[in-house]
Amino acid sequence: MTDVPDYKRIDYRGFVFVVHSRYGMLLLHCTRKPKKGPHFQLPGGHVDDFEFEIAKEKFNKGHEILIEAAKMGSARELYEETGIDVRGQLERLAPVILKDNAQSGNGKIDLENMLDGKIYFNLNVTDDDFLTDGEKVECEGESNGIQSGIIGPMDANGKHLKLKISHEHSGFIFENNPLQSIEKIAKHSGGAGSAALRMAMNRGMKKEPSHNRQQQNAPRKISNSVKQNGNGRHPADLLKPHQNEKR
Repeated sequence: MTDVPDYKRIDYRGFVFVVHSRYGMLLLHCTRKPKKGPHFQLPGGHVDDFEFEIAKEKFNKGHEILIEAAKMGSARELYEETGIDVRGQLERLAPVILKDNAQSGNGKIDLENMLDGKIYFNLNVTDDDFLTDGEKVECEGESNGIQSGIIGPMDANGKHLKLKISHEHSGFIFENNPLQSIEKIAKHSGGAGSAALRMAMNRGMKKEPSHNRQQQNAPRKISNSVKQNGNGRHPADLLKPHQNEKR
């Protein structure tokens, strides 16, 4: 086993750009940090030690261990914060490529989708990944079967979609303009998520033919910035172009 991640010393974290093709990027609203004030966050958080231990049983190479552990941690945090459950579908978490030349060695592990110890994934979702109007879930002790904490978005965008929001957050929105997403998550995690999203956008633009950029009024579209998943299928774009369509 080579270059095992030093997870006892380094605070690795995993975050997910959750994107619905119609409604945009999922952002969680946080009001529990007085110094920052109300702000939006990406789903995600700490990768726990037990996730690295599991990953070490499956892989021998350091970067593979780190990716697998980060996927598990990201999926767990996503479930805890929103109720969206891909813990048994880790292949759906596609690394968001931020840089072309990740360099590892001398005990250091770098990933193409990592920035300052934070590892980013894209998850393309559909209505089926959410609770919807009228849907009931099993909830012990509640006769109506509706579980507390299950709410819709803070505005009318995707209003029929429900999430089981954790106590850490007060609500959620979908943002279908990536530039607005960058601004809205600027206070989260020291601005790292904003920087990562901008890097992914810029990288995608550089790889698009110039006539495509003109036609699509870049930088609204991120393309070619998401790595192929384990099944060899290229995932949908991280964000679709901003659309002023009726919902």
